Amino acid sequence: MMAKGHQAMGLTWGVAAITFERWLPLELNGVPETLLFLAVVLIGALLPDVDSKQSKLGRYVYPIFAGVLALIVIGAIWRPEMLSVFTEQRTSFLLIGMGLILLMLTSHRTWTHSLVFVVLVGVALTMLQTSFGISETLQYGFLIGVVSHIFGDFLTKQGVPLLYPLSQKKFKFILSFRTGSLVENVVVVGLVGLCVWMLASSVMPFY
Repeated sequence: MMAKGHQAMGLTWGVAAITFERWLPLELNGVPETLLFLAVVLIGALLPDVDSKQSKLGRYVYPIFAGVLALIVIGAIWRPEMLSVFTEQRTSFLLIGMGLILLMLTSHRTWTHSLVFVVLVGVALTMLQTSFGISETLQYGFLIGVVSHIFGDFLTKQGVPLLYPLSQKKFKFILSFRTGSLVENVVVVGLVGLCVWMLASSVMPFY
């Protein structure tokens, strides 16, 4: 799927999670928290394509990551006391940093589109929650976005290597479509329509 397709898919999954919140481990209090949840879902929906420098998220992650590394080096030289947070949580920072480096070095649509990646993201989120107290609701939102991305590519003819690295076989839906095709555009429009319907139903339930 193209970036807009993944965003539409992620938004649909996020709105669905909000619609069925009572049956999920989510605690959304008010409009601001709900909007933040959807924003996190949309970011997660783009994450698996970060292994491509041409992807919508990859264009920003690479320069941002390089900038962060530069700031760490400069801070270590000029203001070492500013690195106290890094020193206290260095294990989390190092592991997540190593994960980002691996993302940059991996081939497109390999392990970032596998079930292993979903598990690794879940582990990373748990580490962040332990170190920085990130709410479980936002963790679920990010993970929902990641899974929605993989599902979106599962619908395309290229498929996804769900069992990578154990197997490079790519799985796809029986009724798949080409990335960037007219069919995908129709699917995107349909997803947006579904989101509108779910939002309208939550405000004015239809019986």
